[in-house]
Amino acid sequence: MNKLYSLTILAVIAIALSASLLFAQDSYKLEYKFQKGKTYRFNHISNSNITQEMMGKEMKMTNASNMTIRVAVDDLSKEGNIALIVSVDSAKNTTKSPMMDTTMILNNIIGKRTKITVSKIGAVLSREVIDTIKNEGMMGGGSQRGMAQLTKLPEREVKIGEKWNSTTIDTIESMGGKIFHTSNIEYTLSGKEKKQNHDCLKIDYTATTSDTGKMMMNGMELFVEGGGKVKGIIYFDIKLGMTVVDESTTDNEQTMAITGQQNMTIPMSISSKSTKTLLEK
Repeated sequence: MNKLYSLTILAVIAIALSASLLFAQDSYKLEYKFQKGKTYRFNHISNSNITQEMMGKEMKMTNASNMTIRVAVDDLSKEGNIALIVSVDSAKNTTKSPMMDTTMILNNIIGKRTKITVSKIGAVLSREVIDTIKNEGMMGGGSQRGMAQLTKLPEREVKIGEKWNSTTIDTIESMGGKIFHTSNIEYTLSGKEKKQNHDCLKIDYTATTSDTGKMMMNGMELFVEGGGKVKGIIYFDIKLGMTVVDESTTDNEQTMAITGQQNMTIPMSISSKSTKTLLEK
C-alpha cells in the first residue's frame, strides 16, 4: 500500500512538472492587428525635471506635457503592411522655472498629420509629413516623428524570458537644423499581467540613446550632443494586437554649445517619466 501510494505521489508530481514545463514552453507571435477604417486614440503624459548650468549658475525647472494622439488606419496591404495617419487631437505643455511659469496649448501641432507605413511587427517602411508645422520651435519635426513611434516587435515567436533587440536612427528637423537620434533597445518578454482590464503580455525594456546635431536661433548656432538611458514596461494585448500601456523613465545628459553673438556651453541633466495609454471608447 505504501509503495502504491509513493508511486501515485510520484506520478502526480511528474504530471505537475510536465504541465508546468509545457506551460513554460508556450511561445507567442506578437503582431499589430490594426483594423482598416478604425481610429485609435492614445494619451501620452510626460513629466520632466531639468537641471542646467548657465554662466556658472545652476537653474532647475520642471516640464509637463499631456497629449492625445489619433491613429487612423488608412490602408492594409496584401502583405500585411499597415498605413497609418497620425495626428494630435490635443496638446498642453506646462513649464515651471525661476524665470517664469507658463502653460501653453500647442495649437501649431494639433491636427497636423503624418503618414507612416509599418509592417506587422512595427518596422517603419516609409514616413511622409502631410501637414507641415509652422513656427515649429522645439516642438516641430520632433513631435511629428515622436508621436508616430511604434514598439518594434520580434520577428520570431518568443517565449517567456526571451529577448530581442532593436536599433533606430532618426533625423529630427527642428529650429532650422537637424538632430540625429539613435536608440539601441533590448526587450525581454517577462510574463503576463492584467492591465486596464486587458490580459497582457508584459515586456520589459532598456535602452541607450544618443543625440547629436545643430540648430539655429536668432542667428546663433546651437550644437547639441548627449546621451541617456531608458527603462520601461510595455503591456501588450496579444489578442487585440495593440500596446495598452507603455511606462518609461529616462535619464539624459546633454550639452548645448552656442556660438555667434555669444559663446557659451550649457550642460543639462533631464530626468523624465512618461506613460502612453490606449484610450477606450
